Amino acid sequence: MAETPPLLSLEALAKSFGATRALDRASLAVSAGEIVGLVGHNGAGKSTLIKIVAGAYAADGGVVRVDGREVAFAGPHDAYAAGIRVIHQDAPLVPAFDTIDNCYLGRPYPKRIGTVNRRAMRAAIAAVAAGIAPDLPLERPVALLTPAERQFVRLLKAVSDAGRVLILDEPTAALPAEDAERFFGVLRRLRARGTAIVFVSHRLDEVVEISDRVVILRDGRSVAELTGAEISPARLIFEMGGETEADGAPTLRAAQTGSAVLSIKGLRTKHITRPVDLEARPGEVIALYGLLGSGRSSLLDALWGTESVVAGEMVLAGASYRPRHPGEAVAAGVSYVPADRHRTGLFPGGDLVFNKTLPLLKTYRRWGRLPLPDGRRERRDFLAAARDVSLAFSVPDQLAGTLSGGNQQKLIFSRWANRRSKLMLLDEPTEGVDVMAKAAIKEIIRAIAADGNAVFVSTSDREEALELGDRVLVFRDGAIAGEWARGEATASALSAAAQAKTHAAPARAA
Repeated sequence: MAETPPLLSLEALAKSFGATRALDRASLAVSAGEIVGLVGHNGAGKSTLIKIVAGAYAADGGVVRVDGREVAFAGPHDAYAAGIRVIHQDAPLVPAFDTIDNCYLGRPYPKRIGTVNRRAMRAAIAAVAAGIAPDLPLERPVALLTPAERQFVRLLKAVSDAGRVLILDEPTAALPAEDAERFFGVLRRLRARGTAIVFVSHRLDEVVEISDRVVILRDGRSVAELTGAEISPARLIFEMGGETEADGAPTLRAAQTGSAVLSIKGLRTKHITRPVDLEARPGEVIALYGLLGSGRSSLLDALWGTESVVAGEMVLAGASYRPRHPGEAVAAGVSYVPADRHRTGLFPGGDLVFNKTLPLLKTYRRWGRLPLPDGRRERRDFLAAARDVSLAFSVPDQLAGTLSGGNQQKLIFSRWANRRSKLMLLDEPTEGVDVMAKAAIKEIIRAIAADGNAVFVSTSDREEALELGDRVLVFRDGAIAGEWARGEATASALSAAAQAKTHAAPARAA
């Protein structure tokens, strides 16, 4: 009996952009009822490969096969007709529409007597949802759903419309570990139904957990394929061209002592519903962990001046502190790296110098008849900051949007490298960057703390919270639900505190 061919097979794909070779004989195959992980550092070729599969790019060489037959996609419609669905982390949904309406966007509606048959629509989507996400509220506007539930909607939309091959690009990047586990349960049910899944992620522990096989890309080439017991974070890092976990493990350090940089007493905001009390000392990294909407990011917003304080007081470096907008926060010595570098962090069409100096433009003005920019000093400070954060770039005039994800994040960090700040606020600082860029950013964070800053790191990554935090605070329902010193917390303890349904007295390290 002939062996069943893979649903999707990519053989020796090649793609160049001018002198840049993005793919160089890259190969991958995925069969029905299989989850294949795809990993590689930023610039390894993952995005180019995905765009070829989706029909957005035409390969310069190599073969794409679906069901064993060679195909040549003229555009995304051809890939869609072949049953290929690419689902990005933030794939657009219509917020005011419910799950049923979102699933039917772009496809024919069932009709009854010349009008849309809503009952038939619901029955069709409910039949598919029953097997993969039975608890998903189908008639609730997606704007009211959790981030994990919105990912379920994207999966349901793809599968209910005859999607046979799912390419998931960083699907859990914005999900805490608890929601990611629910998401993985849905993926396993899809696998059992015969769906072929390619799982692309920088979270290597998740790749290890969910994948049947893993393909590693490096410099545009598929350099290894691992199965079974071969798949481990250390092996993946090694094949990607980085250190093993043991080689790269950070040295634990003790937080500096001294008077508090920041003191918060009884703080409440619209989203922090129970009073928050805490102090941060020079050289201390405080990790804030919790589900989205738990209040951890709201604390950073209040400190940055983008969320109003309802009650309580804050003292920064001995002076009363209640910023009304980010400009006041910057003037007080506070620095900030936002969670979404694409929407709120960078101007991709601006050059590197402009993006570095943007928050501090007033300090780069020469006053004469007109307040002219001091371009020479801006460029000099950019070059110094770029060295401090190990930014990889071609020329200072390079556009920020042409950098890799990891280097875009380093560029945001570089904004604050030349100033003596007191408090650094970091919201999801390593989201969406590869393992080597992540390690470099963590070293930057440690260096910022060692320079005397108090650092807040808000993260949905439990392991990151445990690794970086001299203290770890878990937020739940707008309040601190637990607090541990370095070495006292465990991943299970963080999850338990983040998920508990009722408030208990915060756990504190002895």
